[in-house]
Formats: sequence, C-alpha cells, structure tokens
Amino acid sequence: MAETLSIKVSSEDKARLKVLAAARNVPISELIREGLHKVLSETGDSERPSCYELFAKDLEQLWAGDGSGITDLSTNKEHMEGFGES
Repeated sequence: MAETLSIKVSSEDKARLKVLAAARNVPISELIREGLHKVLSETGDSERPSCYELFAKDLEQLWAGDGSGITDLSTNKEHMEGFGES
C-alpha cells in the first residue's frame, strides 16, 4: 500500500528535479522514489534499528506503570514478601 510523504526542498533542488523529470519523461515523485530506494539499498544491516529500539517506547510504558502498575518492583521489599515460601 502506498503512503504519502511530504518533504521540503530548496527552490534550486526543485528546479533541478523538474528539469531532470522532464528529460526522463517521468514525474518528480518517481525521481524521489528512485533516490529513496538507492539510499535504502545502500544502508547496511548495522544501520537498522535493533529490536529493542523498535519497541523501546512500548517497553518503557509497560514497565513504567502502564502495564503492571508496579514501578518499584526491584527496590521495594514489600513486593517480595512471601516470595519463595511454601
């Protein structure tokens, strides 16, 4: 599914894109997509975000009270009362 992306470019870059698009007989958006694909294909795996980076905000919310509601589990001994007792 295609998504819309808005960008700002200088008037000089826009003029150059118009000339190049006319010379190639393609819309400016096609040139932008071509450039985007080139940059993304050159990006190595080391530049990809880690799993943690992708879910960091969700994890922070989960452990900051939005999940269990217990924000001081590791420091408050009251939460450990009775733990391990038969």
